[in-house]
Amino acid sequence: MSRLIRAALAASIVALVVMGAAGPASADGPTILGAGSTWSEIAIRQWASDVSRLGVSVNYQGVGSTQGRQLFAGGTLDFAATEIPYQPEDAYPKRKFAYLPDVAGGTSLMYNLVTPDHQQIRSVTLSPSTIALIFTGKITNWNDKRIRADDNPDMPDLPIRLVVRSDGSGTSAQFTRFLHETVPSIWNAFTKACHVSTPPDGISFYPYGRPGCLQNAIGAKGSDGVSNYIANPGLGVGAIGYVEAAYAISRKLPVVGVKNRSGNYSLPTAQNVATALQHAQLAANSTQDLSQVYTAPEAFAYPISSYSYMVVPTEQLDPARGAVLGAFINYFACAGQRVAAPLGYSPMPPRLVQFALSAEQKIPGAPNPPAINASQCQNPTVTGDFKLGSSVASDNVLPYTDLGQKTYGSSQTQANNSTSTSNGNTTVTDPNGTGNTTVTDPNGNSSGPGAIDPASVAGYVPDTLSAQSLKPLKAAALEKIASLDDSGKMPLVIGAVIVLAVVLTPALLRFRR
Repeated sequence: MSRLIRAALAASIVALVVMGAAGPASADGPTILGAGSTWSEIAIRQWASDVSRLGVSVNYQGVGSTQGRQLFAGGTLDFAATEIPYQPEDAYPKRKFAYLPDVAGGTSLMYNLVTPDHQQIRSVTLSPSTIALIFTGKITNWNDKRIRADDNPDMPDLPIRLVVRSDGSGTSAQFTRFLHETVPSIWNAFTKACHVSTPPDGISFYPYGRPGCLQNAIGAKGSDGVSNYIANPGLGVGAIGYVEAAYAISRKLPVVGVKNRSGNYSLPTAQNVATALQHAQLAANSTQDLSQVYTAPEAFAYPISSYSYMVVPTEQLDPARGAVLGAFINYFACAGQRVAAPLGYSPMPPRLVQFALSAEQKIPGAPNPPAINASQCQNPTVTGDFKLGSSVASDNVLPYTDLGQKTYGSSQTQANNSTSTSNGNTTVTDPNGTGNTTVTDPNGNSSGPGAIDPASVAGYVPDTLSAQSLKPLKAAALEKIASLDDSGKMPLVIGAVIVLAVVLTPALLRFRR
């Protein structure tokens, strides 16, 4: 009898482990699940880490904007993140929903370029027409005369490795929309050869890898996949791709200075992005109209600037889940925006904060939003701590990028290179993006935690999200997304417990004999 008891006890312990792993939840409510954009993923994961200390549990997985919209439409998610609204070819949600902005940023052109003596080049500048020629396969070498004409007189004879997104992506849509509107003659000739057209919101699946259409381009999944390929010391030399600026900063690689309407070369700093986005308009469906952003007249406006959006349900949501989702939105619209600039994004201005909080109130069970003032909403654009950079040259500076040094081989370039190469190889992570998301500020200092008052986040200084903390979040999110339905999980767990008990008990008895 004692053997049976011990065997049953062992099976019960295994069963308890399974049950404990299947349904983690925060002390203050259920864990909400979101997925979608990799463009905004670094910011969203940072915020999820922040609010976990306040008893709010959020699990987010960057699977691409297209996949995120589809999972939300299927009822799998509590929220999705995307850079573009639902498209005609998408399956639409069966419940009512709203778009709300979460963070602003610049789609950057990250590159890995070295001199013949292996010094990192960090001062590439390009015009929209040259960018279009590179990303349509018309320019294939870094010493092409058209690249040199864009204030790059001394470039290496090195083939261009063009890296694009292989999955459906809001980043691709934003980038292709920019090319379509700013250099239509180059872009439209390319899409015609590829037998595709450019919708108003851009092309989510970048055209490549077909006869007559970028057959030599390299496709990578997610912003992490693109960034990791470019940063790879063995594969990435000569590579260029489009990602949110945060991904380049986290890998200590430079981004291209893009020529704007004023004729200056601008970088996607928080100030320059905010300067350009002063000209953003809201479309009829409450998403963004960026046509005037691309042609912003200010000296340091970054032309490839945009917002990311969350898609949230306004009906058919458990109020308990709505309470968690609403608390999360209230946090990131206000205090969470303080970490936007250090992470490589730009904080939302008050107008967008108001839009986000108004949409938050439509979520079932959502708490009341804070007042948009300096005491209750610690967004730096509300408190006055954040200034635009339209007329300040010193704001046109980004870590690991130097537009002031236009020829390689200088002592400054060598100094920058020695700083990054010792770290650069170690920051390249696996294509699944389980690491390399710890981001430092422009001075190289990680964000540190401040005092946390559970009743108020007004004085809360966010901590950086470590690679280690991402692993369980990602595993849990993948498991939950794969299940497609939370409601059916508990019977499966109970079934698993019974199976384990039936299978393990005889096995343990045989082992004891």
